[in-house]
This record gives sequence, structure tokens and C-alpha cells, in this order.
Amino acid sequence: MSSQLVWEVVKKHNSFMRKGVKGLVFSAEPGNLYNKHSYKFSGLANTKVVDIQAEGDNVKFSVGRVKTAQQPKKSKHSVIIKKDGRAVLKAVGKQVASYRPDLKAAAQARAAAVHKSIRVRKAKK
Repeated sequence: MSSQLVWEVVKKHNSFMRKGVKGLVFSAEPGNLYNKHSYKFSGLANTKVVDIQAEGDNVKFSVGRVKTAQQPKKSKHSVIIKKDGRAVLKAVGKQVASYRPDLKAAAQARAAAVHKSIRVRKAKK
């Protein structure tokens, strides 16, 4: 099925929707960088999906393969980035710019937030 058709089917009702205060609708689906319920950021509807998560002490960067979108086991390609903060942002920006340039800023913001959440703070004396 096309991405637009899938979005039309799942946009009103799916298990990942979270309704917030003042009519805001969020999404908890994997592959959604801003957690906004919209077609652009949807990890369910789009075949070209970018996902960034914490994997232990590192950042896990995943992209969806268009060729194998109908085969769940082969549909994602993941890379673990074992670098410092600036290098993670640079690597993620470079990868996303060639894959989906419209998500570059969102992917870098998500990578920064994930990297900040897993770093260990120094103890104060």
C-alpha cells in the first residue's frame, strides 16, 4: 500500500495516539522523532523512517528500508554510534540529510536529547 493510504487508515484511530491537554494529539510510535501525530513524522505510514534511541551508553540510529518495507524483520537498518555528543550530531545530520533532508533538524534534536539523557554527570566535590 502507499504511504498516503496507510496514513488515511491510521490517522483517526491507532494504539499509539496520546491525546493531551487543549486538543493536542501526540504519538508514541517508533520512528516518530518529535512525537507529533502527523503524516510527516509518522513511523507507521512512511516507508522512509528515521529512529533514534538509547542503546545502553550509546545512541542507536535506525532507518527504514524502502525495498523491504513489507518484511518487518528486514525493514530496519540499525547502527550504534559510539561517539561523543558533537560527533553524534554530525554523524546523524550527515546520514539523515542524504536519506530524508526534511527531518534533519528533528533528528539532530532527538539525538542531542538522547545523548544528554544517557551521559553521566561528574560528582561535585
